[in-house]
Amino acid sequence: MGPKRNFITAIFSWVWNTVWGILGPVLRTTIRSSIIGALVWVVFYASFAAVTASTAEPLNLPDVSELPIHVVGSSEASANVIGFIGGKGLKNESGTSKNYIVQQRSIFVNLGINFYLFPNFDQSEKASYKLRSSVKRVERIKALVEFIKQTNDRPIYLLGFSRGTVDVGAFSKKYPALIEGIILMSGVYKNTSKKARDFSMDKIIGDTSEVATLIVHHQKDSCKVTKFAEAKKFYDALNSPKKWLLSFRKGQATGRECGPKNFHGFEGIEANVANTVAKWIIKNKSR
Repeated sequence: MGPKRNFITAIFSWVWNTVWGILGPVLRTTIRSSIIGALVWVVFYASFAAVTASTAEPLNLPDVSELPIHVVGSSEASANVIGFIGGKGLKNESGTSKNYIVQQRSIFVNLGINFYLFPNFDQSEKASYKLRSSVKRVERIKALVEFIKQTNDRPIYLLGFSRGTVDVGAFSKKYPALIEGIILMSGVYKNTSKKARDFSMDKIIGDTSEVATLIVHHQKDSCKVTKFAEAKKFYDALNSPKKWLLSFRKGQATGRECGPKNFHGFEGIEANVANTVAKWIIKNKSR
C-alpha cells in the first residue's frame, strides 16, 4: 500500500470516526425509537384488529324485525345483553341513537359482553307503552333470545332503559326460564298518566321477579315517571331470588328532565355507571 493510499485511508478513517462520533448516538437512538415505534404499531394494529373482529355484521331475522339487529361482541364473550332503548324505540337501519345504552354499549363489549340492540319492527313503528308490553313484542324478543341461544351458551340478560324497562319486565314475567337476569335502568316504576298507568313496573312485574334483578337509578332523576322514590319503593317490596339496587348521586343536568343530558341519563357519569353494571353482569353470572 503506497503513501498516497495510506493517507487517503487515514483521512477516511478520521472522517468516519468523527461523523460516527457525532451521529452515532443519534442514529442508535433513532434505531431504538424505530424498533419501539414498530412494536407500538404492532400492538396498535392487533388492538384495532381485535376491535374490528368484535364488530359483527347486523343480523337479519325476519321473526324479530324488518330492521337490521345491530350486535357488537365476539366469540370469546362471557355473557349476552339485549338492550332496549326508551322513547319511541330504535327505528332506524343504522342503529344510531342518543339513548344512554347505545352510547355506552362499547363499555360492555370491552368487558367481554355481547351487546344486541333490539329494534322496532320497522321504521314506521313507534314503541308505545302498550306495544312494548304486547304479546307480539314479547314473542319478537323471544325469537332473538332463541337465536342467541343457538349461537352460544352464554347467559342472557335483558337491559332496559327508561321506557325500555317495560319490554324487559313484560318478557321476564312470561319467559323467566329463558334469561339469567334483568337490568332496569332509570325505570318506570309508577305511572299515573291515563295512557300508561297500566304499564309501569309495579303493574307489569308486581312484587315478584323470578330472575336476578338489578335496579339502576339516579337519586336526582327528575323525570316525572322515573322518580327515585318510586324505584326505591319498588325495590324494597320486590321478592326475588337475587336483587340489587345501584343508586348514584353525582353527575349533572344540562338538558330536558327525561332526556340523556340529565340525571335521568346519568349525564357526567355515563361511563362509570355502565362499567358498574357490566361488572355486575360478570359477577352475577359466576354466582
